[in-house]
Amino acid sequence: MITVRICVGTYCYIAGGEQLANYKFYVPDEIKDKVKFLGSACLGCSKDESSAKPPYAKVGDVLIGECTQDKLLDEIYKQLGIERK
Repeated sequence: MITVRICVGTYCYIAGGEQLANYKFYVPDEIKDKVKFLGSACLGCSKDESSAKPPYAKVGDVLIGECTQDKLLDEIYKQLGIERK
């Protein structure tokens, strides 16, 4: 089981984190039972000016800045070792 943390802190939430948090309802059926989505108050990334911009998500131990649904799925599939269709 892969844990996906979506930052729902204010900064990330208004920058697109809301759509990422709701994406758990639209995850493809083939991986739905292999992924656990959690909201996170803050992943602490906005304090590091050298990092990417929000919204942030973490798939396992991999942090994704400027996260989109596609980036999120790419990383999930990569960690599961499944080719994305």
